[in-house]
Amino acid sequence: MLPLDKVSKVREFNRSYTELLGLLNKKVFDTNISWQEGRILLEIKLNHLINPKEIATTLRIDKSYTSRIINRLTKQGFLQKIPSPTDSRSVQLKLTSSGETMANDLDRKSDDQVEQLVANLSAKQQSQFYQAVETINQLLFPGK
Repeated sequence: MLPLDKVSKVREFNRSYTELLGLLNKKVFDTNISWQEGRILLEIKLNHLINPKEIATTLRIDKSYTSRIINRLTKQGFLQKIPSPTDSRSVQLKLTSSGETMANDLDRKSDDQVEQLVANLSAKQQSQFYQAVETINQLLFPGK
């Protein structure tokens, strides 16, 4: 078990990193969508998840909450629901042209955010930062 002082350090890092990325803001990157909505758009764009159940499972979001978010994104014109060709009870999701534009914008702004995050670090520090992230990914998300 991790000693309590180290648990506290991990939690402190989580709070600081969350604040640094602006994850507690209601809207992502000064847009009219929430972080959860943005994540769903990016999952559809980047990982080609087109089934609401896949999205809920991948993001570990309650299925009914996922459904409400998808409905909001559909009403905002970012998503289109298409009946599933294999299951009449299910739908597939497709980004509209507005959804593609928003997902591309979020993707670019996310890249910019990381670049700004490390911009004041030396090349050696950037390498150390990347290695630390890579280590965390390997330990917490093996196989990804």
